Amino acid sequence: MVYHPKEIPEDINVTPVHPLVNFAYLLGTVVIVSGLVYVVLGAIATQLAIRISPETEMKIGQQLISSMSDIDSTSYLEQQEYLEDLADSLQTQNASNALPATIHIQKEEQANAAVIPGGHIIVTTALLEEAESENELAFVLAHELGHHVARDSLKRLGRSLVFLTVFSVLGLGVDNADLVIFTGSLTDLHYSRQQETAADIYALSTVVGFYGHGGGSLDFFERIQAKDQHLGGKLSSYFSTHPLTAERIELLHEVAAEKGWQMTGELTDYQK
Repeated sequence: MVYHPKEIPEDINVTPVHPLVNFAYLLGTVVIVSGLVYVVLGAIATQLAIRISPETEMKIGQQLISSMSDIDSTSYLEQQEYLEDLADSLQTQNASNALPATIHIQKEEQANAAVIPGGHIIVTTALLEEAESENELAFVLAHELGHHVARDSLKRLGRSLVFLTVFSVLGLGVDNADLVIFTGSLTDLHYSRQQETAADIYALSTVVGFYGHGGGSLDFFERIQAKDQHLGGKLSSYFSTHPLTAERIELLHEVAAEKGWQMTGELTDYQK
């Protein structure tokens, strides 16, 4: 028998599927797997945040606050003591096992406030300047306390905590600089809508319990919102991290009506 080799087709090594289709398939697989990993890490992070001890939380908070710039509480000692007294008084309205709040003043031209693990509440000098009553400041502080009590800041930094915990188990040290890289911008924390709404309601409940009414507590937000609308809807720094929109303000008034909370009353002066 004589062997007759077959002619090799020119397209034998060419896939019948277009290369771009294969690329899209691989890219989609990577995106889906990455999304699943992100979700799983988030779930683990939430459970880790819930179970972390107060002592560990305090250590994390100290590391974070020591790495922040423009913290100048010593130059605003009177304001700091005033805000800490106010925060302590507000905390007594909603009993919890949360760590006591520590106020830090940040020299900043944008009105903003944030809370980080360990009960460290950062208030900017611009916010102190723009506030027109203690009631406005009380709502801002109570809002941050709401995040603190719910441990939202720990949950927000949770994925970083997962990596930090793994490094700790492996015996790998992580210094302050590395911690900041993991967590990103500390005063640019973005919470979920559910977390923000819960913090809003917590704040209003706390303010009403403290003053006997919610009058003036939302004036700061309504005033800034009106200013933003006048400027063409360009959101302020506070709204960029705490998107307290008109809908959310309306929701708070609806909650107050349902709870029977009085939303008018005498305002308490705030000495700047």
